[in-house]
Amino acid sequence: MEIRLRNTGEVITDGEFRALYPTTSFPPQLSAGLLDSFDADVIFEGPQPAATRYQFVARQGVIQMADGSWYRNYVAIDMPDEAKSALDAQQASSVRADRNARLAATDWRVIKALEDGNGLDFGLVAYRQALRDIPSQPGFPWDIVWPTVAST
Repeated sequence: MEIRLRNTGEVITDGEFRALYPTTSFPPQLSAGLLDSFDADVIFEGPQPAATRYQFVARQGVIQMADGSWYRNYVAIDMPDEAKSALDAQQASSVRADRNARLAATDWRVIKALEDGNGLDFGLVAYRQALRDIPSQPGFPWDIVWPTVAST
């Protein structure tokens, strides 16, 4: 629990509040009414904004609502450009690893077709090429349209 001291505006923890009054015996749970008698307010959990992939949510102090209650205030903060680039690189690496696993899963079909002398299935060839082309998709690395294997 966090508590706001009205006289200073300072935000402190339950333990810090109790330490301010070492000779007072408080109940295990501090109520709003009890805190009011000590000129303090409970701080309630506030709503958090939705963050985009290039943002993070951070606490930014407390805010008083129209009803007089105090809430934790959260804001969405843009990542620095270096962090955005690192996140994109990590996502691209993950997508490529997934793509490579999908290619590897069809290697046996290519090898079998070559061993049998039957020629390659054009649906399989198109699928494998579409997998190789994933990094050139307009939404790469975040918005991927994964191809499907054409049945043979």
